[in-house]
Amino acid sequence: MYIAGLDIGTTGCKCTVFDGDGHLLGKAYRDYPVRRAVGGHEIDISAMMDGVYGALSEMASRYPDIGGIGVTSFGETFVCVDWAGEPLHPAMLYTDPRGREECLELVRKIGEKKIAEITGLRPHEMYSISKIMWLKRNRPEVLEAARHILLMEDYVVFRLTGVAQIDYSLAARTMAFDIRKLCWSGEILEVAGVDEKLLSVPVPTGTIAGSLLASAAEKTGLRSDAQVVSVSHDQVSAAVGAGAFDASVAVDGAGTVKCLTPVYDEIPDMDVMYQAVRPLV
Repeated sequence: MYIAGLDIGTTGCKCTVFDGDGHLLGKAYRDYPVRRAVGGHEIDISAMMDGVYGALSEMASRYPDIGGIGVTSFGETFVCVDWAGEPLHPAMLYTDPRGREECLELVRKIGEKKIAEITGLRPHEMYSISKIMWLKRNRPEVLEAARHILLMEDYVVFRLTGVAQIDYSLAARTMAFDIRKLCWSGEILEVAGVDEKLLSVPVPTGTIAGSLLASAAEKTGLRSDAQVVSVSHDQVSAAVGAGAFDASVAVDGAGTVKCLTPVYDEIPDMDVMYQAVRPLV
């Protein structure tokens, strides 16, 4: 039996297959377009999902005995979907400038340092919650029709299994997740006007979502009993792959964005972290 890693990137996705001893067997890649304009940076989620199915199908045709698929993705970007998981709008990337006024509104009502204390993040419009607020304010019909608000990892997991769950590391990129209580922040969601029931259930990294839906198995050619796992934010997975397991090391990663991923033995002093990040205004 083989295991596969499915990574959802900003401009493309890749599926890599390993045997039980961790030896690399093969990989497939599919890219998809990103639309960038002065007023917005968007990704077509349907095109992204076509890429996911394509990469999985290629690997399934070569390695039909894939028994498990771990899903990782880039952060922040979200999409509102209907009951069937079909996207209701183009998804705003983390680089999209929309959401700035909404982020400032959160800061005015809650306080910048309190948001940082709850979420571990200095407020910025790149994070999901500000853009969800923008969407609610400017396209209310989308939120009214939405049955789930999903980031990319949990979107793919949902389309493959029908289960809406998100691992802690990706949930932490929304600026609406309490990193100490490991749950959605009721205070932030209340001020933002977002119903927690729309968000995926937060789970630890490595939590099994379940086996493939019949429709997903048919589209990919994978075994119907293949298990899908919510893994993590892509930079966390990169840190694990690089062997960063304690506070003596950090990982320097370059891709669509440049990321430094340090490892902490415990939650660091938020006052120190707060001072290290450029303020919103």
